[in-house]
Amino acid sequence: MRSTQKALDDVCRAALAVPADHAEWCPMAEARSVLSQMQEIATSGAWFLPIIRDGKPPEFDAHARREALRLRQSFDTVEKCVEAARQSMSELCAAISSFPDDHLEQEVHMPFGGGVSMTMADILSLPSWNMVYHLGQINQIQLMLGDREMH
Repeated sequence: MRSTQKALDDVCRAALAVPADHAEWCPMAEARSVLSQMQEIATSGAWFLPIIRDGKPPEFDAHARREALRLRQSFDTVEKCVEAARQSMSELCAAISSFPDDHLEQEVHMPFGGGVSMTMADILSLPSWNMVYHLGQINQIQLMLGDREMH
């Protein structure tokens, strides 16, 4: 839980350090902007929560993906994303900290990459991993914008 909270603090601090007029800037055609990455982070806590609570992922069909995209796009500034992420990650961190040790080896089939089985121990670390992944991308955008300061 501490690593998830630290990852959230780090990615929020980095994203807020990017000038607002560059929040939607994409360094390359297929690269994601800071805003796009923070929109994902703002909504990812709600996606992971049912897995932790119920032991199964939410629907990942075309309708669910469209609905997730619609929700993400409703957060139209980095500041709104940070506020939503802090709220949803607070609930997620509480669920992670209260997760029973005797269920850590339980396996769950995840829909990524054609499907993969993961232990709950691995799943509990995914939100932190995802935010650190996006932190690196946001840091790269900062470097490309000439920002050499550690945020």
